[in-house]
Amino acid sequence: MILTCSTKAPMIKKLIAIYFISAAAPAMAHLTWIDAGEQSMGLSTGHNFPSKEITVKGEYVQSIRCVDANQNMFDLSFDTKSIRYTYPQKPANCVARLKTSLIELSPRQGAQHFEESKVSKNLIDKVRGSKKFEEEYFKLAQIKPIQIDGPLYNVDVAQFVIKANDPESIYLYRNDKPLSKQPVGLEYPETPVTLWSETDADGKVKLLLQPTSKALLRTLVTEENGQQYKSQFLSVILDPK
Repeated sequence: MILTCSTKAPMIKKLIAIYFISAAAPAMAHLTWIDAGEQSMGLSTGHNFPSKEITVKGEYVQSIRCVDANQNMFDLSFDTKSIRYTYPQKPANCVARLKTSLIELSPRQGAQHFEESKVSKNLIDKVRGSKKFEEEYFKLAQIKPIQIDGPLYNVDVAQFVIKANDPESIYLYRNDKPLSKQPVGLEYPETPVTLWSETDADGKVKLLLQPTSKALLRTLVTEENGQQYKSQFLSVILDPK
């Protein structure tokens, strides 16, 4: 696996940051993660985890599903004007889904956006050669990796999961199948750049290092959808404590 380190990376992040922060929906900023407290949670957005630039309002949230310590699932209610969502008891895990959005960029901006998330070169070249770039996307954030076949497991979306027979490893699944050769980025405050690797044939995430403090694991799963691109941003907190 290759550690991606380039002088162009900060500039690409900056360019995308400028666009997304100026967009109408705060949820459009590049990285989104769950900030879980003892009594409530929020959805933080920023470009340098864990520094948040925006806290997502409820009006941009589609759903929040959680499980308690006994793996009983419940839907967390939220106010559309609120930025913190109170739970009856601190959950063991949650999955928050933001509403689907459609963005339009110039081909140059779209290519930069895809390059920053290590989307395949074939798609990047197609974007560069197009007349416009449109992407329909949603964001999914997890507190922890999800147990396959557990109550929060959803075959219709990409999720970071764990297996009963391999609880120490993280896998990337969608449609009940592993996503192989998918670029995954580790945002770790102790390193100055995103640490990129690819999932193996079984969808297993190979970390370039084991974080000793909180880090964010993220990926962008995208595909062509007619003249548009259909994407899902996915993130999960890695907390070694």
